Amino acid sequence: LGRGRTDPPRAGGSTGDWEGAMSGGAGEAGGALQVLERWISGEVSEANALPQLQHFHRKDPRLVLAALAEKANNAVANASAGTAATHAGALLVNIARALDEGTGDDAAQGKSAAAGKPGSGAFSLSRALLDHVLLLTGGKTRAAKENAVRAQGCALIAGLAGAAPDHAAARDKLVEFSSDKLPSIRETASQGLANMKNSPAVEQSVVARAG
Repeated sequence: LGRGRTDPPRAGGSTGDWEGAMSGGAGEAGGALQVLERWISGEVSEANALPQLQHFHRKDPRLVLAALAEKANNAVANASAGTAATHAGALLVNIARALDEGTGDDAAQGKSAAAGKPGSGAFSLSRALLDHVLLLTGGKTRAAKENAVRAQGCALIAGLAGAAPDHAAARDKLVEFSSDKLPSIRETASQGLANMKNSPAVEQSVVARAG
């Protein structure tokens, strides 16, 4: 999948913080994207790529978030590519979760910065990427007309929602997807909702699917 334009995701900092990180570490941001692209294309293995991304993530998780966001843009925009786009989307979800788990280990060893800031155990790369993907899907009550684009957006949200079970916007979007005209999208949405905390909206959707 080719490169696409990436708008700065909201990742626990202001636009100025984001732009400062990008201007101050453009080479490293490009390095993170290159590693990610080579992993997705199969040029390098997980055993080689993951430690490199963990290195970038420890320095500044916004660098990795920028790379993940760009590839998420591509995965949604090129959803009609079929298996390749689906594979890329699933891999992005797994990479974000793996990096979050690694950050948690660092935090337990006292290696992270202040809580709540990028680089700390409280910062969730998966949640930040989820916020970005929600923007790509058009927000509440706004969905793409193309079936492949809706399916890819739903799959990304469902995969990332497990790392943010209290994310109200993700829950609302999955509830919306659970009423999609395509059975496969409804099924993916239901699986995502099952990983989120119980709420009246979630329970109603599950009951509706069961009925």
